[in-house]
Amino acid sequence: MLMRDSEIRQAIEDKRILIDPFDGDKLQGASYDLALGGEALVSNSDEKIILGPASSISLHLEAGDFALVLTRESVKVANDIAGVIGMKSSLARRGLILLAGMQIDPGFEGHLRFGLYNASPRKITLDYDDGICMVEFHRLAGPVDRPQQPIPELIAGKIPESDRAFLRTLETTSLSEVSRNLQTMSQSVGDLTRQMRWLTRFLVPTISGILVALVVAIIASLCD
Repeated sequence: MLMRDSEIRQAIEDKRILIDPFDGDKLQGASYDLALGGEALVSNSDEKIILGPASSISLHLEAGDFALVLTRESVKVANDIAGVIGMKSSLARRGLILLAGMQIDPGFEGHLRFGLYNASPRKITLDYDDGICMVEFHRLAGPVDRPQQPIPELIAGKIPESDRAFLRTLETTSLSEVSRNLQTMSQSVGDLTRQMRWLTRFLVPTISGILVALVVAIIASLCD
């Protein structure tokens, strides 16, 4: 059953849901807002981007870029509670797509990780502690038999090295290239369309004049 705000707050007081740091202003009617955390990996670079309150570094996603990110908050849920991750509508309207397993399994502990894809034609910039997603919590009928096993790196607020290795095997940079190629193709089609319009305005009257002149010449020759 989807938990409302009072139930989420009660579960936090009972330590059946732990959110660190917790901010009561981020608790919505039936969800909790989470922010961008301290590490990110972007498809066009093998280096981790380290974000933080004292850092001037931002996360820049060019059109077509894919990134792995963490939430600032660490989340822990009891064995009878699951979570569903959703993208904030303000970011979705800018063209940012959340790519991840959308569920937080019962027993999970650590910082949430997920992928972001910039499907817009423009660069999107995100800073540490920017609102990035929301989580709905669902109370199950009872505890599960196979709770989520802990991942030490996520508990420590680090992107697992296995994720970085997997990202290296993907030709994710081609996403950026495809996006740029599509934009170039769109611009070329627009240029061609404009050229065809100009040619049509110029050639049609010219060809019409030539045809009329030919017809007149043929008729004149026949009359002779």
